[in-house]
Amino acid sequence: MKSVIPLTAAVLLATSGMAIADENTAILNQNGVANNAVADQDDAGAIGNTILQNQTGFLNEAYAEQVSVSQSTIMQVQEGAFNNAYSLQSGGTDHTAIIQQGGAGNSANTFQFGGSANTAIIQQQGFSNEGTVLQIAGSGNTAMIQQTGTLLNAFIGQYGSLDSDAYIIQSGVDNEAEIAQVGVGHIATITQSGLLNYAAANQAGFYNNVDIMQDGIGNRALVFQAGWYHSAVLDQIGQFNSAVINQLGLGHSAIVSQSGLLNDAYISQTGIAETAIINQVGIGNTATVLQ
Repeated sequence: MKSVIPLTAAVLLATSGMAIADENTAILNQNGVANNAVADQDDAGAIGNTILQNQTGFLNEAYAEQVSVSQSTIMQVQEGAFNNAYSLQSGGTDHTAIIQQGGAGNSANTFQFGGSANTAIIQQQGFSNEGTVLQIAGSGNTAMIQQTGTLLNAFIGQYGSLDSDAYIIQSGVDNEAEIAQVGVGHIATITQSGLLNYAAANQAGFYNNVDIMQDGIGNRALVFQAGWYHSAVLDQIGQFNSAVINQLGLGHSAIVSQSGLLNDAYISQTGIAETAIINQVGIGNTATVLQ
């Protein structure tokens, strides 16, 4: 005698070895011509996540992917043409990624791997700007890039950080900025306007603070911090000025202010609780502090 398995039971048996993603939400809104949006929540480990994509204009591309992540959100909003947005959340929980683009030919990427409660925000307005946020492990970090202009480039990397914040605010043409953070409680802010400026901040250790401001043409600013409770402020206005601050140890404070043309400043601090201040106005000045 042959046994007969009801259809519903057969379906349950056939799918019993398959894990299915649960309680995810995807909302896609498009208005325009030839826009393309993909919301990928197919991974079995994706639980309780949300993807929201809004596109207005033509030939915009938006891709959002959630893999083995829970209670996380991706929002991508595009207005204009030929903009590209990509967000990946893989592992971890309670992440937020937001990309907002207006204009044409902008590219924004957010990558969040592991960890919890990290936030990545990229806002672009203009033409052919590029922004990338990479967050690996860690918890409670915030990375934000704001770009208004043309050919701007920004990168923020947070690697196993805890409760650290990084902000890049750019306007103008062909400026570039980078922030890298490893450790606990860092704050880094880079603000640039003008043309062909470059700024970078690297932080390792605990509770370091960097504030870089540049306006003009062809200025360069570099800050490296390793240790505890350092503070660095770097302000440049003019053309082709250069400043470098290196801090190792505990509790250093460094301030560089330059205005003019072709000025150069260098501060290197090691040890405990050193203070250095450089102010330069004019053309072709050079200042060095070693502590």
